[in-house]
Amino acid sequence: MSMSHLYGRREEEEEGVEVESFEITDWDLANEFNPDRRKFRQSKEQATYGIWAEKDSDEDERPSFGGKKSKDYTVPVSFVSGGLRKSAAEEKEREKEGSSDDSDDDTSAKLPPSRVTAPKKLQMGNFCGNQSKRFAGGIQSGQGIGNWEKHTKGIGQKLLQKMGYQPGKGLGKNAQGIINPIEAKIRKGKGAVGAYGNERTQQSLQDFPVVDSEEEEEKEFQKELGQWRKDPAGPAGKKKPKYSYRTADELKAKGKIVSRSTSATAGELAQVKVIDMTGREQKVYYSYSQMSHKHSVPDEAPPSLASQDQKVSGFALPELEHNLQLLIDLTEQNILQSARRLQHEKDVVVSLSHESKALQSRLESEQESIRRMEAVLALVERFPSEETCLSLQECAQIFETLQTDYYEEYKMMGLADLAVAVIHPLLKEKLSSWDPVKVVFYMMRSCVSGWQPRMVGPMVDCMEMWVPLLPPWIVDHLLEQMILPRLQREVDSWNPLTDTVPIHSWIHPWLPLLQSRLEPLYPPIRSKLSNALQRWHPSDASARLILQPWKNVFTAGAWEAFMVKNIIPKLALCLEELVINPHQQQMEPFHWVMDWEGMLSLSSLVSLLEKNFFAKWLQVLCSWLSNSPNYEEITKWYLGWKSMFSDLLLAQALIKEKFNEALDIMNRAVSSGMGGYMQPGARENIAYLTQTERRKDFQYEALQERRDAESVAHRGISAGVPTNFKDLIQTKAEENNIVFMPLVGKRHEGKQLYTFGRIVIFIDRGVVFVQGEKTWVPTSLQSLIDMAK
Repeated sequence: MSMSHLYGRREEEEEGVEVESFEITDWDLANEFNPDRRKFRQSKEQATYGIWAEKDSDEDERPSFGGKKSKDYTVPVSFVSGGLRKSAAEEKEREKEGSSDDSDDDTSAKLPPSRVTAPKKLQMGNFCGNQSKRFAGGIQSGQGIGNWEKHTKGIGQKLLQKMGYQPGKGLGKNAQGIINPIEAKIRKGKGAVGAYGNERTQQSLQDFPVVDSEEEEEKEFQKELGQWRKDPAGPAGKKKPKYSYRTADELKAKGKIVSRSTSATAGELAQVKVIDMTGREQKVYYSYSQMSHKHSVPDEAPPSLASQDQKVSGFALPELEHNLQLLIDLTEQNILQSARRLQHEKDVVVSLSHESKALQSRLESEQESIRRMEAVLALVERFPSEETCLSLQECAQIFETLQTDYYEEYKMMGLADLAVAVIHPLLKEKLSSWDPVKVVFYMMRSCVSGWQPRMVGPMVDCMEMWVPLLPPWIVDHLLEQMILPRLQREVDSWNPLTDTVPIHSWIHPWLPLLQSRLEPLYPPIRSKLSNALQRWHPSDASARLILQPWKNVFTAGAWEAFMVKNIIPKLALCLEELVINPHQQQMEPFHWVMDWEGMLSLSSLVSLLEKNFFAKWLQVLCSWLSNSPNYEEITKWYLGWKSMFSDLLLAQALIKEKFNEALDIMNRAVSSGMGGYMQPGARENIAYLTQTERRKDFQYEALQERRDAESVAHRGISAGVPTNFKDLIQTKAEENNIVFMPLVGKRHEGKQLYTFGRIVIFIDRGVVFVQGEKTWVPTSLQSLIDMAK
């Protein structure tokens, strides 16, 4: 006898034993009122083999109308050996094959078995009867059962060994076993399992306590709640249906935004009846708007015809479905309307926030404008009135504050017009008792009387400030009667040998103001400089530094006469003392003379060199050539002396003639064999030198002629097409050798002042104005040239 029935339903299911369940399935609900339903449930074997399935002993238990007699269940149970069982691996392999076969048959609709019959070999009798009637023949229950396992092992021991049990050891994870044997719970009556409440023993409650939590109950409730739509035609009735959910965000993302009129009443919805037969089933709508925004559930695979008939016949509630669909549509409409209202409110909030920010910024700007206007008003109220009195300096400070700190308000309000009304009374009051002649003359006289001419800066700045404000006759009187006499007295007392301050440092700053009025000071200055140069030697460079600033101040004739009288004789004496020795040459005296090249005119310097240098130099060359010279040394000596002259001097005809004369002397010496012995290649070297020097002279002359032609052409173009009136005046000044240049920092009524020769002019709208005795007088260009000459 197999004891597998004593280990519970789980072991029986694993061994393939079918057990009848007492639960109510969907098939039972669908066929409750079906008169054509089958009176018994098919087993798995009958569903598989049909009419070829073996007859089961349980079929005799079904009622029949024939004369077949049912079995007598009072007969004692005949135990049958369990037979051969397959191993666990073969059982699992068979289960896998069975599951694969079942998956292939899922497409066909099957009725879920509500009852499972046990196989013949393990079928037990009815346990509802009396135990004494079941075991007849004097056999007592519980005696001798399982004695056969002394010689072999049954399914129970196999299962225990599969779960890790080792014979001779206890059960449990750590083989600890149990102390007390398994207790049995005696049922009170003959009712079914669970009819008398909980049947757990005290030992099981201690070993396996049960704590029902609210979370587990909630999960169980939700699991049972979702079983009401289980498809009874599914495979074995255990396939969980698939639900399609749609969130509010997905609904809004579909773009199904309804109009504001969607929130219609039930009466409005009932005005139009629309029947929708486009889907799997007929749907009824009560408005076109409801139809356009209908709830679309994703279509699933169409159910089979049998299951559809069973569903319609067993659980068909079209009114409930219609009401549910109507509630879904109304809910969707409410969601969309709420979404629109929420979006509208959000937009309103954003718009109001932007408007609030704009108004806040505008309020701040208005408050800032008010504050600035109040500050401007406070400054304007400070101006002198009948009650208050301010000075000109305080009014000037107020206007300066308005122009710098409140420039926009100053321009917008036209506050510049206040200057006339505010300043005019103050100036009128100040100038009512002011005599410009007396005050200016008195102030200038007191200032000039204590002025030291050698402190030129403050007085020049004072005069430059007053000249644009005073009339010309007052300026002339100040310069001629107060400034110039003080300068003359200071020049008379000046000694160039003892004074450490150069005279040009305190005379030249007065040139822009006094100009030609300083001419009387120049002769005494030249006289004093001549006296100081009587004992001067060219080796002293201080004389050149003192005289250089006066070169452009004195006239060309006066400067040339001064140089010829005081400088050239000293330089000629220095050249006469120069000893020309090719073997030991002293060049310092020659450098002293050549340092005055920019101070002396070219004609004076060339004449000086011709008379006092070249004669001696050519004489030394001739004497050297007559004593068997080394022509390479002569060539180097010649080129060395020529390099001491500037290009400007070499371009002069007299200087060029002297160097060519030296070349001719060397060529004659080489040709005539002067000196007896002739160095090899000397004649060729001298001839080459002569040719090279003359080629350089020719190239220099050609380059100079080209430059002169370009300058003439440029002057012709400039003179022919002047760009403006100022360029025309400059061109005429160049043609007549007249200096035309601007005066730095000198302006008259905003116009730049220029010096045209010794005349001060300015240009306004193509007209030349010349400074007269009292005012500026316009004149023509030719008259300007005549006055400058």
